[in-house]
Amino acid sequence: DDDDDDDDNHKSSSAAIPIQEATRKAVHFYSMLQTNDGHWGGDYGGPHFLMPGIIIAWYIMGRPSLMLNQSQCELMVHYLKVHQQVDGGWGTHIESPSTMFGSVLSYVSLRLLGVKAEEEYMLHAKKFIHKENGAVMTSSWAKFWLCLLGCMEWEGHNSVPPEIWLLPNWFPFHPGRMWCHARMVYLPMGYCYGSRFVYEHAETDVIVQALRKELYCSHGDGNGDDYGTTYAKIPWTKTRHMVAEMDNYSPLPFVMELAQNCLDVYETLPILQPIKNFVRAYGLKFCSDYMEAEDLQTNFI
Repeated sequence: DDDDDDDDNHKSSSAAIPIQEATRKAVHFYSMLQTNDGHWGGDYGGPHFLMPGIIIAWYIMGRPSLMLNQSQCELMVHYLKVHQQVDGGWGTHIESPSTMFGSVLSYVSLRLLGVKAEEEYMLHAKKFIHKENGAVMTSSWAKFWLCLLGCMEWEGHNSVPPEIWLLPNWFPFHPGRMWCHARMVYLPMGYCYGSRFVYEHAETDVIVQALRKELYCSHGDGNGDDYGTTYAKIPWTKTRHMVAEMDNYSPLPFVMELAQNCLDVYETLPILQPIKNFVRAYGLKFCSDYMEAEDLQTNFI
């Protein structure tokens, strides 16, 4: 009998709201969420490795206000500050314990947004990063952004050759066989790596030069080699496989490490450079055309 009463109440409550009224309320609700320029923003909060990419790109592009205005920058600073962990670091996402991935990217982002290194919470963050032997121990995506900004040399990043796109489609590890998100990340990463892109003002930019000192420490490579805090003394090639234990969710298999070491030989051995440079030019052209096609077919989203 109680179930029958519940059914009757449900029917009566549904019937009490005409479709016109329900539609009006829905339109009213979504109109409150609409931004001033007419679109609806999608909330993608949580990860601490996405927003830093926007900030670093914005900084490299000359800090255009149409991309990030002053109020947005202030809100980003607030967001990062309130999500700092008690140990001074940041997680890979807001519910993660601190990682070098999240910490290095968040620290760099705050500095680029104008936060002083002397702020108490920034000193706390730097202490955490140094405790883990500095930014050489962060993960590959963070190293990629540091290379673009000029806070790490490309020799410290494992090879991301754009010419792999030129392999036949049936090849077992052709990028076209990757999961779509991995494929669309590899595409621009390969282009940036292949062209060795670096922020054009890195050598004169005050903040970039300061970060080169702040992100690295005298603990060296974690194996007893002390190269001090001088950026120029860091043996970048030796740091390619380094990653903090807290970030090492999936230890590098021997086969993958061997492959990356072989690619390092391909990148650096003088006798191979004419071949590499010839193929790379075609790889970069392919990536550029592919990115342009993706922009067109996604309406530049």
